Amino acid sequence: MAQATDILLSALNASATGDAKAIRQYYAPDVVGWSAGEDIASVEDLLAEATSRSGALSEVRVEAAPVELPGGPVVAEWTMTARHTGPLKLDDGLAIAATGRRLELRGATFARLENGKVAGFRQYWDPADLLEQLGLMDEE
Repeated sequence: MAQATDILLSALNASATGDAKAIRQYYAPDVVGWSAGEDIASVEDLLAEATSRSGALSEVRVEAAPVELPGGPVVAEWTMTARHTGPLKLDDGLAIAATGRRLELRGATFARLENGKVAGFRQYWDPADLLEQLGLMDEE
């Protein structure tokens, strides 16, 4: 069986790229989670969230060094890089037209694994950083 750290890194890549097959492989059907205002109550919710970004980002790459804490969660501090090459849908129904900009986002994920799949997670990153990199907020 794969190590917990490998599972989390694969799960992060799957959700970042919107790979539906890999999302189903690395996340439990009843996964629960939270990420920057997104509440996830099932793998179907996660798939809907990931596919809503479909076509918005290309050249997606996630780098992380996950750590398994004894008796606790698997934790990963990560960096995701991508290019904004298609419309990016926001929560309020608006879409940001492709800018072609290179993005670099940093965050951390805390995950609980069961039976070799992510069963729960909390993911922290700064949405304002994304808007700033897209040129929608003044940089200070």
